[in-house]
Formats: sequence, structure tokens, C-alpha cells
Amino acid sequence: MPLRWLNLIVSCAATFLIATSVARGQTADPLPVPPNEQNDSFRDTLARMQIQREENEHKKLVSKAGQLREAAGSLAKDAEGGRLPRSSEKKLKEIEKSARQIRSESGGANEDTPLESPPASLSEAVHQLDSLSERLNASMEKTSRRVVSATVVAEASEVIQLVKIIRTYLN
Repeated sequence: MPLRWLNLIVSCAATFLIATSVARGQTADPLPVPPNEQNDSFRDTLARMQIQREENEHKKLVSKAGQLREAAGSLAKDAEGGRLPRSSEKKLKEIEKSARQIRSESGGANEDTPLESPPASLSEAVHQLDSLSERLNASMEKTSRRVVSATVVAEASEVIQLVKIIRTYLN
């Protein structure tokens, strides 16, 4: 009997040693990455994601400026007869909403200061809105996502004021 016990003990010990070496091989990382490098990599990924998000937001603002320009051009065509149709209210709301978004995203405050020299007639106001929307679009295309442009903020504010003036001709 003692020989049987000895064989049993030796086989258990061998099984234990084999199992622990296999488990150690599975959990050991062949190329451990230091924690500092993991954090740097994670920070770099977050920074790239933030830059991409900001670029996408800027592209949306440039697109909004293009839409604003198109709507103002369409409004100018509608006003060629000296009057605006009632359906122009929708275009005016779209223009004002886009201008407000551009102004706030460009770092401007929500202050509505009146124009220094308001247009005297509807045709003058619409013409001024059309040319201003083209300048705003050009300014937006020139600026990068990192620039806070006082010109863009001022032009967007002026667009908002012109929309308010044009609305008085609808009523």
C-alpha cells in the first residue's frame, strides 16, 4: 500500500505543477504596456475625437451659412415685385435661426443691437440682406474651427436685425 500512496502523491504534485504553469502562461502578458503609456494613448485618442467633433461642428456652421445665403438669394428674387409674399415668413425664420446659431457658435452674445443705418425700403433691406449673407458665407468659409471671428459675429447680428426689419413689411 505505501507504494500506491507514493504514486498518488507524485501524480497529484505533477498535475498541480503542470496546472499552475499553464495558468501562469495564460495570464502573463508577453509585452506589458506601462500604465503611463496606456494613459497617453487614451488621451491622444480623446484629443483626436475632440478635434474631429469640432471640425464636424464647424463644417455644419459653414453649411448653415451656405443655406442662409441661398435663402436670402431666394428671398431677394421673391421681393423683385416690391412686395413679399406671405410664404416668405418661413424663409425669414430659417435665415434668423441660422444667423442666431452661427452667432452663438462663433462666440457672440445674444445681444440684439439695432442697425446704425437701417434700410429705408423693402427692396433696400432685401438687397442689403442678400449682400450681407454672401459676405457672411465668405467669412465663415475663411475662418477655421479655432478662430473666434468678430466679423462673423457682427455680420450674423446684422442679418438678424435685417430680418426683423423685413418682417415689418410682411404685416
